[in-house]
Amino acid sequence: MKKFLSVLLLCCVLSLCFPACAAERVVIYTAAEEERIAFLEQELNARFPETEIVLQSLGTGQLLSRLQAEGRNGDCDIFYDLEVVNAEIILNSDPELFADLSEYDFSIYDPSVTAYTERHRRYAVNGKTAGAFLVNTALLEERGLPVPASYEDMLNPAYAELISMPSPLSSGTGYSYYNGMITLLGPEAGLKYFDDLYPNILEFTTSGSAPAKSAVRGDAAIAYGLLWQCVQYAGENSGLTVVLPPEGLAYDLFVMGMISGHETKPAVKEVFTCLYEELNRPQCARFNPDRIYAEMPPAEIPGYPEDYAEIAMNGLFDFRYKQDLLDQWIY
Repeated sequence: MKKFLSVLLLCCVLSLCFPACAAERVVIYTAAEEERIAFLEQELNARFPETEIVLQSLGTGQLLSRLQAEGRNGDCDIFYDLEVVNAEIILNSDPELFADLSEYDFSIYDPSVTAYTERHRRYAVNGKTAGAFLVNTALLEERGLPVPASYEDMLNPAYAELISMPSPLSSGTGYSYYNGMITLLGPEAGLKYFDDLYPNILEFTTSGSAPAKSAVRGDAAIAYGLLWQCVQYAGENSGLTVVLPPEGLAYDLFVMGMISGHETKPAVKEVFTCLYEELNRPQCARFNPDRIYAEMPPAEIPGYPEDYAEIAMNGLFDFRYKQDLLDQWIY
């Protein structure tokens, strides 16, 4: 009896000494850029001080492979900024891996980004990322070269080894540029475009944001990157300008959702609902203000273009189309 009471007393003492052990934990896998992760982390921690929220940063391809490998039994509760075509790859293998979101109000979205809802509501769009060119005008001036204005201008042999772009094999941003040219020019002419562009490429980066940072440093004269980052960097640094090709901007969609079974955890459901209903709009306004909502908040990035032409992108939700294009990429 004394031994039993001693054990009981010890358990009580431990429960008083380590109350944090009972804190709920929510794990978010995300391919968002570090600035956006920092914003979400700060906002979520302020709203859920009793919950341990872990935002795990992964590359576009890493996020896909981790979700595929772990399935329902991994650490991930919520995914955020998953490339939409990668979400379709996952659902093709396991149509119920993502929790159904039908209880959420999808009328808040612009119809241009909700074609998938005719088939399912297993994810929700959290962002559209248009692509543009960030040009280091100071570097071009040193070499007596003009600022390019169009996609065709990028083929000028005078820009040999001056252009940096993300690889379509590892970057959603790089794939959107690749797919954009195929959509705009057609399959044969689109592939030839990249054959002609190749001599001008300084490097194909694995990261979508790396080329723009390279232009800021002066390593590359011309960089293909996310429109919002290009505008932000040009506003913060002298000698940089943003080029929006008049033929239209390529773009990609990114999505968020919950892993099936994990939505039954109260903390997970509350955090996701907060992302969906409260945080994603201001996140868009601050970082990627391209239209996804019927009523978009005003962009907070100084100088962000109010309007621009878009390429009517082929195969946004078609993973077989993407794989076929990637199979033809030889660089």
